[in-house]
Amino acid sequence: MFFALQKFIGYLLMPAGLVWMGLLGTAIWSWRKRLRGFRLALTCLFMVYTLAGNYWLGEALIGSLERRIPDLPVNTAPLDAVFVLGGGSELDRGLSPELSESGDRIAAAARLWHAGRVRTLVCSGASDDGPQTVRNLGEETRALWRGMGIPDEAIFVVPEACRNTRQEITADQRLQVLRGWRRVGLLSSAWHLPRALTLAQRAGLNATPIPSDVRNRSRRYQIWHLVPQHRGFALVELASWEYLGRWTGR
Repeated sequence: MFFALQKFIGYLLMPAGLVWMGLLGTAIWSWRKRLRGFRLALTCLFMVYTLAGNYWLGEALIGSLERRIPDLPVNTAPLDAVFVLGGGSELDRGLSPELSESGDRIAAAARLWHAGRVRTLVCSGASDDGPQTVRNLGEETRALWRGMGIPDEAIFVVPEACRNTRQEITADQRLQVLRGWRRVGLLSSAWHLPRALTLAQRAGLNATPIPSDVRNRSRRYQIWHLVPQHRGFALVELASWEYLGRWTGR
């Protein structure tokens, strides 16, 4: 109990916790002063901030996405190709690729290849956040796979500069037709796959979903989770982005 109280107080003293307490105190003050319009606005702001950084809500939202995608059955026949969506790499200070927070996409694909469950790995993606030029996420992924012992002949980089999931899916569908691949998989983060599969269906890409990078860990709820915190904000924003992408068709 003492440890839980320590962590609760610690989170209250973090920037997000201090803002939370400030909003709560200001909202209470406005109600005591009977500032009608002001107190309602402050109360709404406090509630929105509480939910936006709430760990429990973030876990629930991200879990609602991830539970839609089953794991790839162990006894499936080897796939002709697996399309790995970009976003699993970053650049270090020396501008060399490394696994990002979503890097399990790249690692999971490598594990499938080494297990003999896929013949060709296809990578794609482009990002405008490069320090000097547009980043080629496909080439970054290829470099990382080489370091994981995958030969060049088992890797294909989509040549198009695909800046969003819809463009990646469209390019993958064309490539499947061109190469005559019959059994293909679509690998991405589990929370991203529901949107990606919707886009794949619209594009005519019939692919087996392969989840990775699962974020909902079903941890035991603790008292310090009441305080808005970085993981809560991250999960809520991540899930909200996916739902927004589905609603806008991107």
